Amino acid sequence: MTSPVDPTDFRRACSFFPTGVAVVTTHHGDVFAGMTINSFASVSLQPPLVLWSIRENARSRAIFEGAGRFAVNVLSSEQMDEARHFSKHTLEAFDGEPMAISERGLPLLPGALVHLECETRAIHDGGDHRIMVGEVVALSAREGDPLIFFNGRLSAGFHAFEKS
Repeated sequence: MTSPVDPTDFRRACSFFPTGVAVVTTHHGDVFAGMTINSFASVSLQPPLVLWSIRENARSRAIFEGAGRFAVNVLSSEQMDEARHFSKHTLEAFDGEPMAISERGLPLLPGALVHLECETRAIHDGGDHRIMVGEVVALSAREGDPLIFFNGRLSAGFHAFEKS
């Protein structure tokens, strides 16, 4: 029998895998929600599916689950302030922050490299998180350097690789 993995050791080990940084946004009724994530991945091309995870005890979890849709805003290297702002886990995340409303009614962050507008297709149990799976129904993308999360820190020092 193996001994259990210490959560602190596990978190530290996972911190050595660099990830992009995104802000996921939605609104349900009159309430807007946004939160910084690095738990984002593409799942499928046909249909186009993505996933991200939210803590079970996140104050905005009911808003994201009830909305039935969300937008993933992949942040550029110039958006470190936005990443920090939306990491505060408040329900007033958009207070004082610029946003655009898409044709589908989703809040989008100006300046993001990518906007993925998604319809929620499934919500799965993931331990102390819920895994949100969405089908991409609209997108926009531009060139630029992404904001990166590595070893517990945000970094704008990454430069995109040349396409071969």
